[in-house]
Parts: sequence; C-alpha cells; structure tokens
Amino acid sequence: MMYHLSYQVPDTVLLTTKIPVINDEGKTIFLLQKQRLGFLGTIADLALRYGVRHCYQITLPNGKPIYSLNSAFPGICYRLTEHLTAHNVPINQHIVQLLELAYSFSLSNRVYYFEKDFKGNGHLKCDNHLIASVSMPSLTKVSMVDTIVIEATTQEYAALAAALFHILFYYNA
Repeated sequence: MMYHLSYQVPDTVLLTTKIPVINDEGKTIFLLQKQRLGFLGTIADLALRYGVRHCYQITLPNGKPIYSLNSAFPGICYRLTEHLTAHNVPINQHIVQLLELAYSFSLSNRVYYFEKDFKGNGHLKCDNHLIASVSMPSLTKVSMVDTIVIEATTQEYAALAAALFHILFYYNA
C-alpha cells in the first residue's frame, strides 16, 4: 500500500507558518514548519539579498516533533534528528552526475539515500529499496503556491521524504 500525501508552499513562509501535509481525504497528517536560525545564520540571512535557506521540522498536528533538519550554518553540514528515538545523525552529501547532489545517512542500522532525478523528483531509498518519492507536478509558477506530492510506503517515510525534499531540493540546494 502506498500513502499519497501533498502540501502547498505559499510564496512567503514565515517562522509562524505551519504548512499542512494532507492525505487524499484532506486530513492533516503532519505539519512542516521553518525553524529559527542560529546567531550566524541570522546575520547571513540579513546580509544577503535573498536570505539563506532555513531548516525545517516536521511535526504531528498536535505539535509533537517527528523529524528535524538542522545545520550549523544554513546550507552546510546538515543533521537529521529523529525525535522518537532522539537519534541525531549527520547527512552526508555526494556529488552525482557532475553537478547533481544526493544525500545519505544512517538511522537505526539502516542506510538511507535521497536524490533528485533529472525531472526534479526526489527519491528516498532505504537499504537500496525505494520507500518514498516526492514531486512537484508543475515546475512552472502558475499561482501563489507550489504543490508538492508525496508517495511513500509508510506515513513516517512520507514525513521524512517531505522534510528532506523541502530543505535539500525545493530551494535548489
């Protein structure tokens, strides 16, 4: 069974914005929320014309965190926190096909690999098995929001794929 979820990213995402990740019936399953930058990140964000990428966390609708993606400085040395087990692991960056990036990490004795294909779709694999795909059906801006679609074998993998795609690929990382 595959779970089908989606979320819409508004043009402006504030720290207080909670982006609902919904299922086919329109029920909110998770929330994606921007996290506050550290001191150096805040200075860089203010100094740069278009700002820097923020880190995100994905929570249950009641606010209980599931996964967080953080970095010491925006865009550098990402770490993934799985809040259920309190594991905090580094995310390793790999260069594939000249300029494309892929990411890997180990969690609970399993190796995860997340990459973007030439169509802009993200693919999350666990021990070399595809467990989730994330896509943007329309790569051109036609409204004030972008719709992101997720297909995954479990809702937890969908949450993980959404968080990874959003911070690593949505903002052209």
